Amino acid sequence: MADLASSLAASPRALALALTCALAACSGDDVEPTTTDADTDTTGATDDGATTAGPGATTSPTSDTAGGDSESGSSGTSSGGDDTDASTGAPACPDPVASSERGFLPTPGSSGLVEHEPCTRFHQWYVAVPQGATVELAVTGYAPADELYFKTTVAYPDLQAPAGDDDALLSPFVSADGVTVTRAFQSPRSGEFLVQVEASDALLSGDYELAVTCLEGCELETTRFPIALVHGWTGFATIGPLDYFYQVPEHLAERGYPIHVTQTDKYNSSVIRSMQLAEQVDELLVLWRARKLNIIGHSQGGIDSRALISTLGYGDRVAALTTIATPHRGTYIMDLALGYVPGAGQEAIAFLLNLVGAISQDEQADAMASFESLSEKYMLEEFNPANPDDPQVEYISYTGRSCSAAQFLNPANNCEDLVDPLIGWGLGILNVARGDNDGLVTVESAKWGDYRGEMIADHIDEVGHLIGVTDPAFDHKQFYLDRARELADALH
Repeated sequence: MADLASSLAASPRALALALTCALAACSGDDVEPTTTDADTDTTGATDDGATTAGPGATTSPTSDTAGGDSESGSSGTSSGGDDTDASTGAPACPDPVASSERGFLPTPGSSGLVEHEPCTRFHQWYVAVPQGATVELAVTGYAPADELYFKTTVAYPDLQAPAGDDDALLSPFVSADGVTVTRAFQSPRSGEFLVQVEASDALLSGDYELAVTCLEGCELETTRFPIALVHGWTGFATIGPLDYFYQVPEHLAERGYPIHVTQTDKYNSSVIRSMQLAEQVDELLVLWRARKLNIIGHSQGGIDSRALISTLGYGDRVAALTTIATPHRGTYIMDLALGYVPGAGQEAIAFLLNLVGAISQDEQADAMASFESLSEKYMLEEFNPANPDDPQVEYISYTGRSCSAAQFLNPANNCEDLVDPLIGWGLGILNVARGDNDGLVTVESAKWGDYRGEMIADHIDEVGHLIGVTDPAFDHKQFYLDRARELADALH
């Protein structure tokens, strides 16, 4: 033992490799680590066919070579300036534990050759893994100094500080110069994970490469951030025991997506409903161990979500808001019912009360508050000026379009959906007063942010009702799956 200790003390490289083997042995992982001598091969091929430079490369490494997101461009590096340590000549770092956010790695994907610059101890990468899937992480260190090695830790992404060993979701593993170390990681939940690469010495500079490939469950899908489905006006009330988004949560979850359905008052102002939504968002972020979430809001749910983001300041916790047939500029029917415009006010009130169904005396005031929240007068004069878009959030919108029987039978109208009789009166009123609509919301009112098109659906079909019977040309479950994939492709 004394000879071994003397040998290790005399060779820092041997010490680093001994530490590598020790950590690998205690990982408890079912998949055995693989090590290769990178000195025998100066280029490596990733699983997607890309090649990466070896230790002798002169190409300048980038901090986001894998198609990173909008966050990856802003790193938290702490520069040591021109000061140096008088005894060693190395940079004198003001903060030796500084960290730098490097970006997002798709699966399969590789960081390419990355410089772990002096005075930055931690590099933070992110990967997204569906629950039930297993990925392989591979790290190769290229360190010119024997004293430098790289430790990799996988943890939940909501940590407020660099991840420690106690935060690790599998045993941290170490790569020294010329050694590739791999570990298999099985995801405990769908979504984003932190992959932290830590340099053993903040004063030294070296290169490394991080790669991720899928081993099992590769047919599953996920977004980085969980998806919250936010219901519209009337909530779950008029559909009895059935889901508002009919069979949508199950359809998405089966494919791996992290999904949750929120619930607010059946009818109330968007101010009140947004506060109820905020409480649930706080709980969801803790439940999913997530930094942010995505919101898909139908009808008034989109207005509630905009109030959450802008009035309540949740823009730093929402990656994207997708609104489905949301009346961003109000709906004329509400103005009729409230007497803001001349016309069939009594008929409008009767139509709306028929839609909400039987309500108690106590609920009538809340129903009127919801009418007010969705009126053109309120949305244009009060809500929109008070709730500008947050630049931290991507806004996406879709709308539905339907037709009366007469319109449907005329090929010139290019309309494939016959409106549900329950909202036929609304469609006729809006057609005359405002133009194409889905029975409650016009196409023009639903456009917001990045408008991406129409659904062949009326306002009821858009969430799969009644009980999944929609126009044959509109598959509502596929529509929402496409929206989830859209978010995943945008690295949300």
